[in-house]
Amino acid sequence: MMNLASNNLSKALKSPNVAIMGVQVADISEKDAILAILKMAQDRKGHHFVATVNSEFVMMAKRDQKFAKILNNTDLNLPDSVGVVLAKLILGGKERNRVTGTDLIEKLCEKISVLPITVGFLGGFGRVAAITAERQEARFPGLKVAFAAEGSPAMGYDLRLKRDVFGQKRVDIVFVAYGMGQQEKWIDRNKNKLNVGVFIGVGGGFDYQADAKRRSPRFLQQIGLEWLWRLGVEPRRLWRMRVLPVFVILVIWQFLCKSVL
Repeated sequence: MMNLASNNLSKALKSPNVAIMGVQVADISEKDAILAILKMAQDRKGHHFVATVNSEFVMMAKRDQKFAKILNNTDLNLPDSVGVVLAKLILGGKERNRVTGTDLIEKLCEKISVLPITVGFLGGFGRVAAITAERQEARFPGLKVAFAAEGSPAMGYDLRLKRDVFGQKRVDIVFVAYGMGQQEKWIDRNKNKLNVGVFIGVGGGFDYQADAKRRSPRFLQQIGLEWLWRLGVEPRRLWRMRVLPVFVILVIWQFLCKSVL
């Protein structure tokens, strides 16, 4: 196993959380998030759950108590969007960078390609999981891919997935790309039934890794305008993003209430 500095691991695993409208989000750097996930993957008895949280997650949790409970019972909630990062900073956090599902796929695969850690790719549409796995293997030849499958988040598909995809083998890290809400509910339902070290919800991450969708230019990601690019190439996202102005107002209100108290 990788020789990880104990003080770095301690910092990664004990990073403080910031509550954004009741959803606990880790105030953590990408480097420390990767260290924490690698540590979880080494836990042979654990069934760990990592979520990548954006502003829409927080608003969905506000409407859906079951979803809110799931998010607050994960091992690690990572700040996936610029809105969550800014909210975290307003409410007392210190880390300024996002930790996105799309980036985690590639950066974790690079790290684990030289380690005895296996990985699975589950979700997406058609062959995007398989293409994502193939591309990661091509980039990082030592990567040990246990499976790549489209699967389904439907409850009626769970037993088939367990039998035909997971079987009895141990998989250390599984990326799950069923989309917001569905992937988290699927992981919560199955995490104690499958021999998996860490489940990580990555939303549409496979689409970008497989070039099924084009990601925004790097400079837009760096200045926090990736959401504007996505809206331009996928205008139908406007309906989902209608909650963002309300998110901003509620974060400011939370800050004001916190300041008064």
